[in-house]
Amino acid sequence: MPAKRSKERRRGTPRAWVARCMRLPLIVAAISCPLVHADELATPAARPGFKSKELGLRIDVRGGGWGSANRESIETLLYSVADELLSRLPANLAVPIVVAHTNRSPAVLYERGPAGEYQVQLHASGENWHLYVYEFAHELCHILSSFDEHAGPHDARYNQWFEETLCETASLFALKNVAARWESSPPAPGWSGAAKKLRRFFDHLVSEGHRQLPLHTPLHAWLQENEEQLRKDPYLRKKNEVVANLLLPLFRDDPQDWAALRYLNLDAAEARNSLRDYLLHWYRNAPLEHKRFVAGILAMFRLDDLVPMTPSLADAAGIDHAGGHARN
Repeated sequence: MPAKRSKERRRGTPRAWVARCMRLPLIVAAISCPLVHADELATPAARPGFKSKELGLRIDVRGGGWGSANRESIETLLYSVADELLSRLPANLAVPIVVAHTNRSPAVLYERGPAGEYQVQLHASGENWHLYVYEFAHELCHILSSFDEHAGPHDARYNQWFEETLCETASLFALKNVAARWESSPPAPGWSGAAKKLRRFFDHLVSEGHRQLPLHTPLHAWLQENEEQLRKDPYLRKKNEVVANLLLPLFRDDPQDWAALRYLNLDAAEARNSLRDYLLHWYRNAPLEHKRFVAGILAMFRLDDLVPMTPSLADAAGIDHAGGHARN
């Protein structure tokens, strides 16, 4: 499915995808690799028995370039990713997703296909199942976040970095949860072994040094230093990944709040808003059951003056009742 780069509205990063592919064998061999977050990130399961395919989602893997992996196996894996994210939504995703291979960065195209389908391009190939999960969860997150509302592929989106950060969080979330599901209930014989590789890849990613805030640096101070760069270039992955690590526990505690992404990017002014206004619009657009979650993210960035802060909301956001910020 060839497409010009100018059509790519939300794309993956061009940074060292070959290195990404090579990480897993290194992780498997490195017994000393710290398996961090293994216990604290135990995530509540998706709705029991939820099958996005049975409820109408259509994922169609097309074309060549997949190496030794057959398209049926890739589709099986991609449905597993969709099950983890979509099972928290009140309604299934009705628009089909067509997936093709690319030698460039992974992407979801801004332009829909001839039947209105989303067009996703993945760089993963062969039986590198960890990369399929990592890449597809990212692009599916863009789809859930209404990325194509009110902006064309050439429009500046100064808060796109935050969406990119959410999508990195989705990749981490999917890796951990698909691994857990496959360990107990693999989609086919032999896939339980792949679950261990997914889990090790997750553990490696979240423990990377660049994903941690600098010592004694609270998030709001880090943001003041880095936001201008992020607004100019949303694909500064090492910076996105700092915030993604901090967002992950919020989705661990309340995975149903993946549905809150449906209320991002709904206002025409979002393209050029300040982060403050962007997140405030998200809070206002979100239904009541997700306002507490979005307000918790506002609090992480010390923008909680925009919404009433009740004691229960303060607890959820990691803020003490005297107003001090504890989550950093």
